[in-house]
Amino acid sequence: MRVRWPVIATLAFAALVIGAAALPVMVQGSAASQAEDWTVPRTPWGDPDLQGIWTNESTGTPRQRPARFGEREFLNDDEVADLERQARERYEAALAADDDAGPRSAADVARTQNTIEAGIYGQEYNNVWMEQPREPGPLRWTRTSLIVEPSHGQVPPYTEELLDRVEAREAARAHRGEADTWEDRNLNERCMRPQAATGLQGTVRIIQSPGWVAILPDGLQYPQLLALDGREHASPKIRGWFGNSRARWEGDTLVIETTNFNDKQDGGPVFPSRRPLAFFLGSGETLRRVETYERLGPDQLAYGVTTDDPSVYVEPYTVLRPMILDNDFLMLQSGCHEGNYGMPFILSAARADEDYAMRAAQEAAELRRPEIAALRERTDEWLRSGTVRAPDAPVEEVNPDR
Repeated sequence: MRVRWPVIATLAFAALVIGAAALPVMVQGSAASQAEDWTVPRTPWGDPDLQGIWTNESTGTPRQRPARFGEREFLNDDEVADLERQARERYEAALAADDDAGPRSAADVARTQNTIEAGIYGQEYNNVWMEQPREPGPLRWTRTSLIVEPSHGQVPPYTEELLDRVEAREAARAHRGEADTWEDRNLNERCMRPQAATGLQGTVRIIQSPGWVAILPDGLQYPQLLALDGREHASPKIRGWFGNSRARWEGDTLVIETTNFNDKQDGGPVFPSRRPLAFFLGSGETLRRVETYERLGPDQLAYGVTTDDPSVYVEPYTVLRPMILDNDFLMLQSGCHEGNYGMPFILSAARADEDYAMRAAQEAAELRRPEIAALRERTDEWLRSGTVRAPDAPVEEVNPDR
């Protein structure tokens, strides 16, 4: 297994398994090839058996629904065939790619081509460091978007409260370089990748024992050791980076509800350098996350995550994506920042050229300014009419192999 972009390393996890109303996720019709005579396997003590290594299934499904689909949830046969052709072309192109090529898209390169960091930012690693793509098979997941609720298939608009906070954080950054202290850098670079709103990303190993479930993620993410005995959440006064999780079975679906996140999920009062607006922008203080795991077939599982934060989004939304069983996947131990030198080098480089660091920070803020204005316009439109339109820009597809 090769390391994934953009985080080149991750923490090593070890866990020993000894021994809340959820927002529903609809999976009916998502897996066209589910065997009709298949039944959910059981553990010796009777729980649904989710054990094994599960990794993202390649679907080509965008996170948000493109405008051309309207509120249509599923692809037709011709669209499925076209996606299968595109997946094959991407796979063959990836195999033929030069090792010196980087992971950035042409649009992303163009976005920064006239800035001081053109040819530098986002091009630190080439294909030598990228995981090899998996050969695509028949498309079993035929949804038009990974977002299944609300029905429009879009990330809901931000609240005015959230946008005011974003602008205040931008103002706090106005006279700072991009690396005055480590707190100026985003949480990924600080080896603190938060999974608060998005849930787990990539590959996970699930282990079960009577009364317990352990979920061990690959990458810079936090393992979950979950009791199934109905215990209450910790006091709201007890908060942390990864919140406080409680799990239960609802039929054959494992439901995990997480609350009690700390208020630092967005990096703090100063907008971190090199933090795209696509990341979760809330502090986390009012965030509630609900995850679901449900077996769909012998080698397929649906993972859902509902993000409910009334101070960030005007309504909750749910993402649903398929995972496939891959017990041959090698989950390697890795570290964040090679030799732990990454952050000292970032800070020392900024000290070596303060003018460069200041200009880089200002240019990054300039790139975000029209994006923030577009987010404000989207919220204003929702307040006026209650409608949510698809993004004007092309929807960037999810790459489940990174």
